[in-house]
Amino acid sequence: MRRLARILFFTATFTALALAIRQHGSLPERVATHFGASGQPNGWMSRDHHTVGQVAISLFIGGLFFALTLYLPRVPALFVNVPHRDYWLAPQQRAKTFAWLGSMLCWLGALLQGFLAFVFHEVWRANLLTPPALRLNSLWLQLSLFIITVGLVITLLFRFRRPTGDR
Repeated sequence: MRRLARILFFTATFTALALAIRQHGSLPERVATHFGASGQPNGWMSRDHHTVGQVAISLFIGGLFFALTLYLPRVPALFVNVPHRDYWLAPQQRAKTFAWLGSMLCWLGALLQGFLAFVFHEVWRANLLTPPALRLNSLWLQLSLFIITVGLVITLLFRFRRPTGDR
């Protein structure tokens, strides 16, 4: 499962970078980058700055989550907040616990990269219209993010439930 999570994370990161490069040429010189609640643009920047920003954000998120997965096993137990921490961070469980948390960070990083790629794709689509307008029904997006967040919390709580012999 950990290998799949890493593959998906790196795939999402490289896809986000590839989208930024692919979309660059079809953007107008002046890109609408911020939109009000009505979908009308209220913030602009040059095409080059937009693409550099998109690449920088994707690289930062990719680098941050990758660094966190590498650094995670070195985090002192005091700073790890999981249910029943004493059991799950005991020497006999510690490696498996951090391996699982590292996998979850990869899944979360992949989801975040996917979300950002989606947002940047919608900004790109909005800029193909004349005049630019963001036509996004954010209710389903917000609901999806809520469901994913609840799912991750439930997964975390289930994974770190009370040990069977400790009831």
